[in-house]
Amino acid sequence: MNSANNILYKFDIYGAVNSIVYQQAKILSKFLNDDESSNRAKLNPMDPFEFSEYKTKLKQQGKISNEGLSLIVIKNDNEFIDFNEFLKWMTKNTKYKGDFPEEYQLKMLANKEQDKFLVELQKKHPIVYLNITIENRPVGQFIIKLFQNKCPETSKWFYNFFKSDSEISYNGIRFERLVHNGWIQSGEFQQGDVRIIESIPIENFVIPHSSRGIVSLCNLGPPNPTENSSPFMIQFKENPFFDKKYIAFGKLVFGDVLLDQIEKIPTKYEKPINEIRISKAGIWQSEDESNKPPEYKEFEDKVKPEVLRNWFIKTNAKINYTESYKERLQELPLQLELEQQANEEANSLIIEYQ
Repeated sequence: MNSANNILYKFDIYGAVNSIVYQQAKILSKFLNDDESSNRAKLNPMDPFEFSEYKTKLKQQGKISNEGLSLIVIKNDNEFIDFNEFLKWMTKNTKYKGDFPEEYQLKMLANKEQDKFLVELQKKHPIVYLNITIENRPVGQFIIKLFQNKCPETSKWFYNFFKSDSEISYNGIRFERLVHNGWIQSGEFQQGDVRIIESIPIENFVIPHSSRGIVSLCNLGPPNPTENSSPFMIQFKENPFFDKKYIAFGKLVFGDVLLDQIEKIPTKYEKPINEIRISKAGIWQSEDESNKPPEYKEFEDKVKPEVLRNWFIKTNAKINYTESYKERLQELPLQLELEQQANEEANSLIIEYQ
């Protein structure tokens, strides 16, 4: 059955893959696409942070008025409707009777969909996880994708702390700083009362602190402001004043509800009242053990020398560094360019940050 004199209807559906409503929309989409009519639905799966940013963008464009929508459905490229309106259309214009699985079954489907989403994402980005406890009670997991295509050295350095054979890891580390409406910070290595310093030179400032969930490294501060250390920050919101000061190199893809929960914890002098700790850190692995994480070297991308040169000019032009570090900045693009020219893939294009 088709309505409106057999006019073709097309639905583009956007939502967080781990949500129940997305699973319901997926069921409706399959029913519609299997129907004998010419009506069609296309699913556009997103992680929760990506979906939140998409809704903010639509609101800024005046296309929606409510950022709290759990699903976005675009009807025939120009009409924005919510899930209930889509369901109402389906029950009126198709033979669908509104029969959904039980909530626990939908949650199982959502977990499988998240796993499938991450398997595909892991083909493009290294993915690591942090299991989190609050007052020794497990509360959830942060899953982070690393932008090794923009910050290869920093990403690999960070990634190595998550390997099972790493001598130093983030296992058991506390979140020692929480700035409401700002960020949360963890990752300081200690052995007893002794702080262990692991550092790496600042690579670039290509990725901005432009959204909630961005992950960046702290620097050592004076007298080594050009060196990053192991402590890292997860942003609660856009923090442009961090740009060109701290290197952003990753982003949360799952853990939005947990981040909300942590942000509400009261603090004293920017220290959380409740103990927040990383109970386990590791490289993300699919529940399907046949889907092994790719070797890190498979993620390394070759970049055109002129692209690298532009990065350094753009990101370092307005920063006051010590003379010795300025010399290093001037030498590094040339060094990278020579290395690229020696590589047979020197003319390959950079993969865009996404």
